[in-house]
Amino acid sequence: MRTREFILLFFILDIILLNVSITISSLLRNDWHVYMLWQANAVTIALNLGYAATYLIYIDDMQYLKHDFITLIKLLVQRSVTFFALAALVIIAGNVKAFAPNEFLIPIFLFISLRLLLSLFLFYKMTLRKKGRSPVLIIGANKIGYEVYRYCKRNKFSGYKPLGILSESLNGKNQEAIIGTLADFQAVYDKTPFNDVIISLPFDEKEKIKDLIHVAEKNGVKPRIVLNWYDVINHDFYIQSLGSIPVLDVRRVPLHRYSNRFWKRAFDIVVAVTAIILLLPVFILVAIAIKLDSKGPIFYKPIRLGVNGKPFQLYKFRSMHESDDAKDGTRSTTLNDKRVTRLGKFLRKSNLDELPQLYNVVMNEMSIVGPRPHRIHLNKDLQKKMSTYMVRHLVKPGITGWAQVNGWRGPTENRMQYMGRTLHDIWYIENWFFFIDIYIIFLTAFGKKTRKNAF
Repeated sequence: MRTREFILLFFILDIILLNVSITISSLLRNDWHVYMLWQANAVTIALNLGYAATYLIYIDDMQYLKHDFITLIKLLVQRSVTFFALAALVIIAGNVKAFAPNEFLIPIFLFISLRLLLSLFLFYKMTLRKKGRSPVLIIGANKIGYEVYRYCKRNKFSGYKPLGILSESLNGKNQEAIIGTLADFQAVYDKTPFNDVIISLPFDEKEKIKDLIHVAEKNGVKPRIVLNWYDVINHDFYIQSLGSIPVLDVRRVPLHRYSNRFWKRAFDIVVAVTAIILLLPVFILVAIAIKLDSKGPIFYKPIRLGVNGKPFQLYKFRSMHESDDAKDGTRSTTLNDKRVTRLGKFLRKSNLDELPQLYNVVMNEMSIVGPRPHRIHLNKDLQKKMSTYMVRHLVKPGITGWAQVNGWRGPTENRMQYMGRTLHDIWYIENWFFFIDIYIIFLTAFGKKTRKNAF
């Protein structure tokens, strides 16, 4: 079953369970005629809308049945608390008057109970179909080998009971769970027969892997091979599939997940539109001040590179008498730069010159938070100096970013400056989560490091 069908199936089941709970609650109070679903009772609507919103928030958790029992319970608790809060908000926002608490609490309690029973039933049905745990041998005393061993030992639902690890050598310092060398395969099997072996040797050990597969199949043991990419890649990655072909996504980027992009984009639109409306008087005053302070246009519109290196026109309030070329400019702003106007010094120090980029956010060219877009010339220069520099362009650029609130703004003339900025941006890209954007916005407004090197 495809993920989309799986998600839709559970959504339909949950809605049915929810409305069954509402109906049972009505029957318990002998109030059936008030709560007939087709009469669109306000509490019924609130509960259904609240759960639909909860489902969207936790849409990536729909495959929870692949997790262990504790994770399953945690997810159900999180979803239940969120559901309760959202349903209450809908009732408050809808100004539903004169409803008793049991009209709201009883159906929620019934639904959560029924949902828990259904989830537990499916969990045991899907993950504990086989009685007992099958013994499994792990081969390879490396990072991934130990991870497989600990996973199988810790998670009984995996269906495996690890016997131990066979190492290429017994000379290593870390001897956790090692029960022998590769040559002991047959002896271990003769002592404790097992049906599965998981091999996690490096890629260059082809002959050893072939020999192990041969010995395993000779004993009727099913060999499984873990692709040990940790020897090649030293950071997080995803393994996806192209049809039946496994594909390694070398760089783990949370914003490549649709649900994360959806919520980040929704947040950007709400913040940008609200800010434009509230700050419209500020926009007008700044525009008038620029025209009175110096000759020239109100806006400076340089060309910058966005997500996937796509060029776009960025908007800023003009802060200089003489701006660099919009596309091919190479002149960075320096301390006490004579090109900066009197008003421009204030605009740059207070970051007010960046406000027009809210329009770029609305046009989906930028995000509120993300790596700051650099000049094309600087991009090409830093790309030559750092092999990972262009990773910054895997996501949309931002008005503010993790590098800026940590003081890495301004010049990129020496190695520390451009590496500090780039590594902070890459950390943000690889570790993004929703609330870090809110934290960065807070630091942009109140952080001490944010205005460092602002000139």
